[in-house]
Amino acid sequence: MQTLNKHVKWRIEKKEILICDCKRLIDLKLPLEYTGFMKKLERGFEKNMLNQKEKLAFKDFEKMRLLSNLEIRQIREKEFNNAMSILDKELGKNRVRDKDFVYNKFKGYSQFFIGLFLDNEIIGIICGFPREDYLLISEIAVDLKFHNRGFGKKLVKEFEKRAVKKYNQINAGAEDKAVGFYNSLPDYKPFLLIQFAKKDYSDKNFSGFKFIKKYDFDKENRAIEVEIKNADLNLLNNLREKYPLAWFQYLFVKKLI
Repeated sequence: MQTLNKHVKWRIEKKEILICDCKRLIDLKLPLEYTGFMKKLERGFEKNMLNQKEKLAFKDFEKMRLLSNLEIRQIREKEFNNAMSILDKELGKNRVRDKDFVYNKFKGYSQFFIGLFLDNEIIGIICGFPREDYLLISEIAVDLKFHNRGFGKKLVKEFEKRAVKKYNQINAGAEDKAVGFYNSLPDYKPFLLIQFAKKDYSDKNFSGFKFIKKYDFDKENRAIEVEIKNADLNLLNNLREKYPLAWFQYLFVKKLI
């Protein structure tokens, strides 16, 4: 698979496509009819995805060294720290699992630690592990410089391929800024997770919802999964304001069979 070199930027201006290799200070132009071609390049493609006219333009991009190899594969142990650095950088304080915990999961389930590599440099990662009767997407991140190029969806697709061999369901807990991403994925259905201390609230506080599942995860704390139609951040913010001592998060589920 190939994509645009990390130094290559493009935009549409005055009915033309302007392309710049910002490192080597190379500029070129294409007619607007090549917009689809540029989007393919940006998102990563195989040569069989190009029509005959696009293949001719592709050869010129090759000669000018505007392209890079894009690979999605299982990360190796020597790449683990670099992968964690991307998670630290992109997720920051929103990371809920420490490095030692994640490393132990990597040792047991390395097939679910998948990296996105641009010319052998890791620029994205998805990782997960089994939980009860489903497979959990634990964390996913793509380097900020490569956002909005569909790379996150490519990582999820590869994760699903590996999951379907053994698991019937994928679950993912979405931080607020990731809700839009999961909403955009096909067949991922949201529900709302509510966690609270029994001394603070009871099930009755949330009786306006349709409960899917209720359980205690220890003597002092309780969790409720409730049905929702849409993953709406306004709802989360309203609930957090009304019940400040509870924890609210959207979870997304995809059935694989």
